[in-house]
Amino acid sequence: LSLRGVRLLLNALVSLEVFEKAGSSFRLRTEIQELFNEHPGLIRDLIHHDHLYNVWGRFEKGIKMGKSVPPPEEETRRYPESLEVFLHAMRAHAGYLASELISRIPWQGVKHMLDIGGGGGGYALALTREFTDLAVTIADLPDAAKLTEEMISRENGSRQIEIVPCNAYSGELPAGPFDRIFISHMIHIYPAEENRRLVQKAASLLKRGGDLLLLDFFLDDSESAPREAAIFRILMMIGTPEGDCYLLSKAKAWITDVGLKPCQVELLPRGQTLLRAENP
Repeated sequence: LSLRGVRLLLNALVSLEVFEKAGSSFRLRTEIQELFNEHPGLIRDLIHHDHLYNVWGRFEKGIKMGKSVPPPEEETRRYPESLEVFLHAMRAHAGYLASELISRIPWQGVKHMLDIGGGGGGYALALTREFTDLAVTIADLPDAAKLTEEMISRENGSRQIEIVPCNAYSGELPAGPFDRIFISHMIHIYPAEENRRLVQKAASLLKRGGDLLLLDFFLDDSESAPREAAIFRILMMIGTPEGDCYLLSKAKAWITDVGLKPCQVELLPRGQTLLRAENP
């Protein structure tokens, strides 16, 4: 590291009130230290966003091409490390949205939930702590399932959680039926037709009277709101081969096409939307 570069950076962080300075010594401000202590997953969330910064670095080329820009080989070699960072970030992400799920939708009668793509276990842990009679089955890709099992093995409430390695799109999902199926922040990675088939798979595993929850960055028909979803859509175009942020109306069409009935839409913090549909 360059001493001059580090000194300039630290002084800039002092000006932003992240660090404090005494003579030639610098340290994190007390309130910032407390923030990291209260939210231990925050640092990995920041590292995850640092990885996303690399994707945004391909922004100009992505806009010109109108499609994804393959990452350099150096990024792909970091996959094992980046997967672990991603799962920890998703767990931190779930930390502030799980309370929204708990408070905004009914949970009476929900005894067994399938969490598709629930790697990291953030939602499963929060929900099983809140509802001690709830069992959650997490279905995720083998690498993610293995890491998730390691992450939650020593957590209180983990006895209520089962982890099943599978590919939700191309393979078989865990056998149902389930009272509730939850799909969060997955469909923006995949093309529309594959998502429609996933919704169909999920619908076939629901009990009569059960429901499906889709949590994602959905857009309204203007394609420019919520703001965060409109911006995230660019990231998906650059960073995924066929991903997209879909219109809420399209997601509702997937649901009605498979015989489910949309019954609730909730706009959650940071531009995310929860769509709930019942199996009549």
